[in-house]
Amino acid sequence: MDETFGGEVKVTRRQRWLNQAPLGPAAKRLINTRVGDLSSLPASGVAERKVHHAEVRWYQRQDLWAWLYGMVFIGGLIGAIFGLGTYRGWYAPSGYAYNDTNTTRERFLPEPFAPEEGVKGRYGRDASARWYFWKLRPELVTSWTRLFVWTCYTVHQLLAWWLMYLAQVNKQARKGKKYSPIMSKYNWAAVAVHTFFHLLHLAQTHLTYDATAQDVTIGSSQGSVIVALLVVLVVEFRDRGVFFGWPSAGSTGKAGKAVRSWLNESVHLVRKYHGYVIMWAAVYTFWYHPMENTLGHVLGFFHTWILMLQGSLLYTDLHLNRYWRFLLEVWVTLHGGLVAYQTGGPAQMGTKLWPMFTFGFVGLIVLTQLFGLPFWKHLPAWTRVFPSLVYLAVTLYMYSWLPDEYGRPWTRLWEPVVIPANQYGFALYICGLVTFGLYVERKLTNGSTKNILSNFGRAAYVCGFLCMYLIKIIISWAFQYFDIHIPGTAMMIVHESIFIVFAVAAAFFVRRVVEANTQKAHAEPKEKHEIPGMVIPDTYGSIPVSLENGKVKESVLT
Repeated sequence: MDETFGGEVKVTRRQRWLNQAPLGPAAKRLINTRVGDLSSLPASGVAERKVHHAEVRWYQRQDLWAWLYGMVFIGGLIGAIFGLGTYRGWYAPSGYAYNDTNTTRERFLPEPFAPEEGVKGRYGRDASARWYFWKLRPELVTSWTRLFVWTCYTVHQLLAWWLMYLAQVNKQARKGKKYSPIMSKYNWAAVAVHTFFHLLHLAQTHLTYDATAQDVTIGSSQGSVIVALLVVLVVEFRDRGVFFGWPSAGSTGKAGKAVRSWLNESVHLVRKYHGYVIMWAAVYTFWYHPMENTLGHVLGFFHTWILMLQGSLLYTDLHLNRYWRFLLEVWVTLHGGLVAYQTGGPAQMGTKLWPMFTFGFVGLIVLTQLFGLPFWKHLPAWTRVFPSLVYLAVTLYMYSWLPDEYGRPWTRLWEPVVIPANQYGFALYICGLVTFGLYVERKLTNGSTKNILSNFGRAAYVCGFLCMYLIKIIISWAFQYFDIHIPGTAMMIVHESIFIVFAVAAAFFVRRVVEANTQKAHAEPKEKHEIPGMVIPDTYGSIPVSLENGKVKESVLT
């Protein structure tokens, strides 16, 4: 079966295998008869014999229906959050609205705008930034309210990881195309699990209210989401580079080739196991916040839901959709900017953070994220600078009148640089740690690629993986319990740097388990009539062939 392109013949993998196989003419003729004549079929036969998912109509696509369900579900859930909250008289957009309703005063403590010396979490530098407003007053907190929400989080997290693991090892154990519009049972199960826990979280909010914010820092929630975005930045590097689509796979310059060569191995590992980190960040952040009826909360829940939905669409065509992935990555721009504005109080000038979040994340879009969209491949490279020029003009205009705390304009122009610098720097940090981890792994295994684990070894690696994430949560708890006085933004960065180390270590643990389950020895035939170590490429199975003195034994076929 050959493919022709402009008159040039391209031999398929199956034909190459047959030409090189240690078989006599009779065996090759037999295989041609059973599989199809590999030399006489027309070029169009390739398309006809390929997996036919490209012919699936849009209404037959299971992944598309699952995605549509996800959008309808989260829309209905947001409506329920606002409806139930309004019914109960909740109105708490920020600490500045503390005195607007009785329900807010009954449920929460006021924000510590004025430090309360000696009161844990409510004094010291930047106490209001370290204090999470939407958590119950201490006298309303019980062991039951804490235990219930942590149990919900733990079960949700473990189920999400387990289904992702099962989907990965089952997909890698099978031959053929990795992505398709068909949902596996693991995909459907993941959608069902996330749906159930969203409904449970809504019920839990109105029963016991508190999420995990009583026990871990706000910096851990913010930091976990940023780590997820950093991982995405590394994952997307292969297709869109760093700046304006550079360095691309077609880069001919020495610098571009050197960057891609150095990052190739680390990017490959992150791409393969990124789902576990992102799923942790989504579920952890989801259970950090109660389902309060504020715009900031529902935009955040929308973000965590679409990240979980993306994880549920693992190995489907929609999982690869560029525009969908772009939305997943840039939603933080809207959410982050709006939350900073919502919690900034009546005086939105001065030292308020909404310009830094808004213009910082938009800077990432125009420098990097935008160029993963397909249409840029059809435009000249020089056009990629135009979004940045528009962004620069708008930013300069805004900061020409946005004052600092003393009323001076222009002095805050450093703000839009902070978030891009943080993202690029920490993405490089991730790649450096992965590269170091791969070096250590090669030294410990003497470069061996064999990864056969006993049941005990497999259990040990699973425990190692879980311990890495447990340590991250314990560190977050310790920061909260001992009331470490680190300002809000700095606290987030500290959590990022710690989380990344343990997330990278966890990736190596899960890698050993996944590869041990999918690695197969090909030295021995599965059945006595198969050719040892031989599987015909691009076929759904093997041809029953037995060799006797180099000749085909016909009796096998009858």
